[in-house]
Amino acid sequence: MTQYQTEAESIDQSRPEPMIIAENVEKWYDNNFHVLKGVSLTVNKGEVVVVMGPSGSGKSTFIRTFNALEPYQKGNITIDGIKLSHDVKNVEAIRREVGMVFQQFNLFPHLSVLDNVTLAPKWVRRWPKAKAEEVAMKHLERVGILNQAQKFPGQLSGGQQQRVAIARALAMQPKILLFDEPTSALDPEMVREVLDVMRDLARTGITMVCVTHEVGFAREVADRVVLMADGLLVEEATPQEFFNNPTHDRTKQFLSQIL
Repeated sequence: MTQYQTEAESIDQSRPEPMIIAENVEKWYDNNFHVLKGVSLTVNKGEVVVVMGPSGSGKSTFIRTFNALEPYQKGNITIDGIKLSHDVKNVEAIRREVGMVFQQFNLFPHLSVLDNVTLAPKWVRRWPKAKAEEVAMKHLERVGILNQAQKFPGQLSGGQQQRVAIARALAMQPKILLFDEPTSALDPEMVREVLDVMRDLARTGITMVCVTHEVGFAREVADRVVLMADGLLVEEATPQEFFNNPTHDRTKQFLSQIL
């Protein structure tokens, strides 16, 4: 009996642990534009999933439903065992576990870099100032801009501002990181510094979902690559299969335009 129990426990430990479960998610804008058409996706603990697709495919809208930045009309979303609902406490619980990095940085221009990074831990986590600043400085060092802590966002380059945004998300100690086209607003020479930070994060084992067109990043870092088009999840596969042997014509068409 003990032998069977041990085997069962071993099997359980090897099973993937879902962190994001989206089931048949549907969303309309103004009741006439069907932006998400029954999209389902499961992301397991420690996975890096890259979402690609043409403009207007619904990919950014989809990941923004994961932390209730976008409402949806049908389907179910569960984040780390918490089912997303309209209850404010439910939404707050999910947002404490999900960090998000946006395309446009969204930093407060009147606050220093350090104050931008410590704001949420102090107000949401209720950390004392000393702890919030200690954690913030650690993450600013992690993304390579510790020496910019007392500057204001307007004094930084776009790449540096995006690294501040990543440090801000990390300071909340999230279990999941969402990236919504984090390099698309950057000059080409600044893209690499942000992608390098994201590569380092991926190696730590944190769960990541990234909307991006950065093919090199997807090939190197992703566990799975997903294509969305016209509000549908068209294909998902390993990077090798996705880029070298896609099965859907829509994927082949998309790749022919970006490779």
